Amino acid sequence: FICRLNSQPRQSAMLSLALSPLSLSGLAPRSAVSSSRVAAPQMVQSKSMPMMEAPEHLQGMVGNVDFDPLGLSSPNNIKWMREAELKHGRMSMLAITGVMVQSAGIHLPGNADISFANADWAMAPTTLPPAAWGQVLFFIGLAEGQTSAGLFDLWLGNTEKREPGNLGWGTQFLSKDKKAADKMRLKELKNGRLAMLAIMGVAFNHVIPGALPGCMYN
Repeated sequence: FICRLNSQPRQSAMLSLALSPLSLSGLAPRSAVSSSRVAAPQMVQSKSMPMMEAPEHLQGMVGNVDFDPLGLSSPNNIKWMREAELKHGRMSMLAITGVMVQSAGIHLPGNADISFANADWAMAPTTLPPAAWGQVLFFIGLAEGQTSAGLFDLWLGNTEKREPGNLGWGTQFLSKDKKAADKMRLKELKNGRLAMLAIMGVAFNHVIPGALPGCMYN
């Protein structure tokens, strides 16, 4: 009987110790409990592809629509990528203009050895004599050489020597206001992107007739 009386206080003491954390947690303020839980960061959706996450290193760039489904760009090479996009866009604008001018039969006065009877833009380069090709290649090499300063630094994300696409030509026409200047840069980007699609469509239509319905340049 004495042993039974002694065991009851021990059981009640052990039960009170076991329940004490539960009672204390109920009295704890909710802010203390919720502060221990860290909310998971929400995914920022891409503007052009809502099912994918928007690349963080593209934010703040002129013309950004969060489009990089293959993940080709990175925080280090994004400046190089922008340089390549601008160069391809500018070359495509020249190319599609050349197609329209050549197909219309418009040309500058040239050498008597050059025949302008054929208006086919795809075959026109084959009619140039070696001297003309030499002039074209010399001009390309001169332009690339003069604009190569700081080009490799862009691959490393260094823009101290120059900004992507800035060749020092036409900068005097840009507004001093950053918002207005970025608007002009956006126009160049959009025209370049459209020209890249246009010259690709014309090229496919030449190789595969009818590939681009309604295209007047074959």
